[in-house]
Amino acid sequence: YVCEPKFDGLSVEVIYEDGVYERAATRGDGETGEDVTANVRTIGAVPQRLRGDHPDWLAVRGEVYMPKDAFRDLNHERVERGEDAFANPRNAAAGTLRQLDPSVTAERPLATFFFGILDASERPGSNWEQLRAFPEWGLPVSGHGERVADIEAAIDYRDRLLDARDDLNYEIDGVVVKVDDREACDLLGATARAPRWAFAYKFPPRRERTTVTDIAVQVGRTGRLTPVALLAP
Repeated sequence: YVCEPKFDGLSVEVIYEDGVYERAATRGDGETGEDVTANVRTIGAVPQRLRGDHPDWLAVRGEVYMPKDAFRDLNHERVERGEDAFANPRNAAAGTLRQLDPSVTAERPLATFFFGILDASERPGSNWEQLRAFPEWGLPVSGHGERVADIEAAIDYRDRLLDARDDLNYEIDGVVVKVDDREACDLLGATARAPRWAFAYKFPPRRERTTVTDIAVQVGRTGRLTPVALLAP
């Protein structure tokens, strides 16, 4: 199996023709996504031209995310300007990628990891070889992927990544375990919603104990009253 972090960002498909960046789209409903070609072009981690011995035609899946430290800096700047802070890095990345003005996207600290080939004129023989080929082509990967021999080792990987989760500079919400052999993947196929050769394990939500210090009542635009709990950090 190939084990990888499950990134908590926004999934995109990027297409290269003759090694040159052509277009990009969000996953959308699985059939039709949003055209984000101009915005993804501004992300420094996404190469405009592939390196090395790359396929003539390549469609890759990646995850656009905002590093945790960059997210904190961006929110600090927004609050100083009197603007609302983003709720979390995923919302910040998604909102940034969907900006109508690519110059706004260019100003924000987005990054990308690539993790899968959707289609190609020629492709590596296994999912692990595919992951190792990405850096040779100039496509960044997390560096936390591993190939393991059995499901017990995959469970051990999950446990180790859960322990290391808070030390990473990007958000993850689980792990993905894939069958490594591509022929086996083709035989297993897919359901209407997901491939049968991959499994996503989501981490349990973070839980902390705190104290309700007060209950405030907010008055809405129509006069509606909404109680809001104020919590100790």
